[in-house]
Amino acid sequence: MAVSHSDWYRALDPEKREAIRQLHRVNPYWNLVGVLFVLLWIATAAAMLYADSWWVYVPGYIAIGLLIHGMANFMHEGIHGTLFRVRRWDRWYGFLMGAPAMFPLTAYGINHLLHHKYNRTERDPDEFTNVTKDRTLLSIFFYAWIVLGMAMYSLHFPYVALKHATPTERRRIFLERGILLLVLGTVLGTAWWSGQLAAVAHVWLVPLVVAAFLGNMRGWAEHTLTVPGNLLTETRTVTSNRLFSFLNINLNYHLEHHLFPGVPWYNLPKVHRILRDDYAAAGASIYRSYTRFLFDAFRMGVHGVAPPVRAA
Repeated sequence: MAVSHSDWYRALDPEKREAIRQLHRVNPYWNLVGVLFVLLWIATAAAMLYADSWWVYVPGYIAIGLLIHGMANFMHEGIHGTLFRVRRWDRWYGFLMGAPAMFPLTAYGINHLLHHKYNRTERDPDEFTNVTKDRTLLSIFFYAWIVLGMAMYSLHFPYVALKHATPTERRRIFLERGILLLVLGTVLGTAWWSGQLAAVAHVWLVPLVVAAFLGNMRGWAEHTLTVPGNLLTETRTVTSNRLFSFLNINLNYHLEHHLFPGVPWYNLPKVHRILRDDYAAAGASIYRSYTRFLFDAFRMGVHGVAPPVRAA
């Protein structure tokens, strides 16, 4: 029988519970990292356009892709209310951060909270194994995800959201989608009229493909090849390195996020350190790098189970 989150939490050492409780505190100044990402994007774009060289374009694509992906993760934080603990501020800051990735906050939020509620069950809208019961088709879908994942997901989650949304949420979904399409049309139209369409492609559209690949990779790593039915084994953390974790605003600490979605992103590594012994005892799937996980994922496929505690 699966242990509930409340029962598991009550069984933790009291000192661990108190330390984790303290880590729920929000420090709004950390939200300035989102502004830093925007400034780094502007600086990188300026360098790319000034140099006008593929030696600068290629690393620029990667750098801006990382920044767009990280900004979209601030939208994720806004959904969980861990930016300001003020619903209106969390919503609009999250929406603005997610806008370059063309993700509407409300629709994504409805889908994502359902994923948290029903993680790795038949009612989880993000569960790979719910796509089809045919093992061959599921394998094809799994390997296609690394290339087409975010494209497929962008069609899937609005449908789920509209199905479960309240009338107010539906209005917000259409409003946010309308704003994004208006901005997209204005940017592309202005760029075409002024002869700057290539510049927009270099500093936004091509990096957006890089950001999508990062999302595909992260989507693979978060839950696939894990063991459902246990809080500590059905979600994975990839500790990675400090720079990538920062640019990813620590969403790679995904097991910690699922256990405590109210803990802001800058405190998730601290939760990881507190619970390391519990992870080892439970056989949690912890990886040091995405490279190693991708190797295992390609090798074992969607029907495999990754080795536990890679980074105990």
